[in-house]
Amino acid sequence: MLTSGGTIQGYNGQALVDDKHQIIVCGEAFGSGQDAKHLEPMVDGAKANMEKIGQSADYFKGKSLTADTNYHNQGNLKKCHDEQIDAYIPDLKFRNRDSRFATRPRNKPKKRKKFILDDFKYNKTADCYICPYGKILRRNVKKLIRDRIIYRRYSADEKDCSKCPFTRRCFYHKNTKRRWLYVPIGAKETNFSKAMVKKVDSEKGRKIYPQRMAIVEPVFANIRTHKHLDRFTLRSKIKVNIQWVLYCMVHNIEKIMKYATI
Repeated sequence: MLTSGGTIQGYNGQALVDDKHQIIVCGEAFGSGQDAKHLEPMVDGAKANMEKIGQSADYFKGKSLTADTNYHNQGNLKKCHDEQIDAYIPDLKFRNRDSRFATRPRNKPKKRKKFILDDFKYNKTADCYICPYGKILRRNVKKLIRDRIIYRRYSADEKDCSKCPFTRRCFYHKNTKRRWLYVPIGAKETNFSKAMVKKVDSEKGRKIYPQRMAIVEPVFANIRTHKHLDRFTLRSKIKVNIQWVLYCMVHNIEKIMKYATI
């Protein structure tokens, strides 16, 4: 697991929590520190738990789900889409697009050093781009798909780039011999990431996603601070998972004692 103190051997305790009383509806410890792999099994585990108490298989259909940026990938977003879950899982750059974070130093736009697509002028008649040095980049690929985004690719002549004084601002790698431009022209319907960016940036999304902090973080704080589980004391996935689930159960019993009516 990657931590602020470096890489350590450990387990990753995950919890899916309801927003009304902070009940853990699914808990599991994983032997991988990367959160991105854990959303799908957590959703499946929560569904199984709901069915065991008499709820239908589509109990989570239409329910809202929030998760932090570590869970933003195509697989997780597709899982939420297939399960018809109203998910809000932002990408890593969502704060840079939100005016509420504009005054924070780390979210301020950095001074640009490299040339980007906007620095190249497009000649519609010849279907080519003109670089800041005045050289032509011609189209050599009409349709290219990367991460479900559709591009056209344009490339410069290697001889032109070898004589260019702006290579430091144009090239991203030392061994590069020519500049390539990837121009987005569309997206496949299955580009869940792009759809999620639009959803999280919407007025509704910016109201719903911040609620995640108040829903799930106090649960981890309760288990780590008040229940003193700041580290697992067992080894092997089976034993660690039992320990984590037991602590999740104790947390839930505490909530039931507080909110249940007789």
